[in-house]
Amino acid sequence: MSDETKEILQVPTEAELTASGPVAQSSEEADKMLAEDKTKSKKSKAKHAKGKEATGALHAIGLAACQRHGLKCVWVTEDGQCFDQESNARAHAKNLGGAAPLKVEA
Repeated sequence: MSDETKEILQVPTEAELTASGPVAQSSEEADKMLAEDKTKSKKSKAKHAKGKEATGALHAIGLAACQRHGLKCVWVTEDGQCFDQESNARAHAKNLGGAAPLKVEA
């Protein structure tokens, strides 16, 4: 035998091929699939930007509540209600079925 290292070629299983996603059969189909991927990424970026706007709005609501009531920090739920105690905010957020409340410090 020689001292050379031989490459072992592994053929992917059908499950691995299916999991990797669709494969284009022609250049036109590949272009179409690429365009669809770009559209999907634009939609996800738009959702992310919308989430930042919501967080910014909740933050503004929290700051206004801190100033109005003379508090050092508040917790704001996704429906815009402010709480001076975290436990109350978490209980309310659980009833909404949404995310954890946002802590806002003045």
